[in-house]
Amino acid sequence: MMNPFERFYDTKIDVYAAEENEYEKKGQKNLLGTVVCDIQPYRSDMESKPYGLSENVSYKLFCDKNDLMKIGRYVSFAGAWYMIATVEIWSFGMTVMIRSCDDAC
Repeated sequence: MMNPFERFYDTKIDVYAAEENEYEKKGQKNLLGTVVCDIQPYRSDMESKPYGLSENVSYKLFCDKNDLMKIGRYVSFAGAWYMIATVEIWSFGMTVMIRSCDDAC
C-alpha cells in the first residue's frame, strides 16, 4: 500500500541506542541507522506558557514503518538530542513523539 504522506518526508534523522549499565540508561550511544521522516513541532502546554515558550521541546515525527523507532531510544537532528517517548503504528506508517533531552542525555 502506498503511503500518501511520503512526499512530506524531507528530514533525515539518526537513531541511537544507549548502552545501559546497572545504575542508569545513559551512556555511550550506538548509531543504529537513519530514517527519513516529516518533523512537526508539538507543544501540548503552549497555552499555559507565556508567548508559547517551553523548556521541554517536543516534536512529532511521521515516517514509514521500521524497526529502529522504539520507546527509550534516542534520535539526533539539527545538532540536538531527543528521546523517543511514544510510538504509534498505523496501517501505512508510524507516528513517533520525541522530547528534548539535551541536559539529561
